[in-house]
Amino acid sequence: MDKQGKEISIKINGKERPFTTETSTYIEAEISAAKEEEPLALEAPPLVSFPSETTPSKKRPKVNRMIKTRVKSAVFSIFMAVIIGTSFGFIVLNVIPEKKEPMSLQKDRSLSAISPASSSKTANVPPSSAAEGNTESAFTVSVIQAGVFSDEKAAKTYAKQLQNSGIPIVVAVGQQPISLFIAVGADKETLQPLNDWYKQKGQSTYMKSLSLGTVNDRQLQDFLTASESLYEKVAVLSARLLGKGEVKPNEWASLKNAYKQFESQSPSNNQAKQYVRHLKNAYLSLDAYQEEEDDALLWKAQQELLEALNDYISLTS
Repeated sequence: MDKQGKEISIKINGKERPFTTETSTYIEAEISAAKEEEPLALEAPPLVSFPSETTPSKKRPKVNRMIKTRVKSAVFSIFMAVIIGTSFGFIVLNVIPEKKEPMSLQKDRSLSAISPASSSKTANVPPSSAAEGNTESAFTVSVIQAGVFSDEKAAKTYAKQLQNSGIPIVVAVGQQPISLFIAVGADKETLQPLNDWYKQKGQSTYMKSLSLGTVNDRQLQDFLTASESLYEKVAVLSARLLGKGEVKPNEWASLKNAYKQFESQSPSNNQAKQYVRHLKNAYLSLDAYQEEEDDALLWKAQQELLEALNDYISLTS
């Protein structure tokens, strides 16, 4: 068979090249081979793998395992904390009190051993010494104050001016700064009408309460306590009458009864004797007012009560 075949000339890149039939056959074979390779080239891309797409699917199981591990450890820690806290509380509530209980029992036993001795000592105390240990409640009155001074001389000068105008007044003892008292009553409520009258007259006033002291001398203290009822009644009635109030018949009767009980008092202390004199004069002035209804007797009763108040303060200071 003739292999040469026919010659065919073809221009390739401007140059003619002769080809035979066999050559064309060769070219056809190459073309067919190229066509067979094209499907392979098209099928190749599906085999390519991208790390960015496949990586998450590989890492997710690891992340889930880490989260589960942390949750388990947290739950375990909380559980252990609860157990430890509960155990510690149980120990504090049960173990520690049991350890301290013997000490408290020992103290109770020691106290029970001491108490009989102390009670026997108390039983052997004489009545007189037991009475001396008692404390008397303080006697309380209210006063109208006309002013305070740092200088005693100035206070006495002003007090003399007020006294010359008919106002009862004393320079209070034991007061710092120095105070001037112009009225006394059982309480502020009793003195309020009289205080208003003073203010209407242009007098500057101030009301305050005084808590008087006590003394250690039992006999003297009994005397002062016995006088308090009479002092209070004279102060209340005289202040009320000066404030244009009224006194009921039973109050006059109670006043007379209080005076009868106090009249027999005769203390040996000189200051106490002076106190008795001022208090009796205050009562006698008030009793005279019941018959005469002269306001000057009420002012005199207040003056005597203020003097007696100074005596009481001197006795208990």
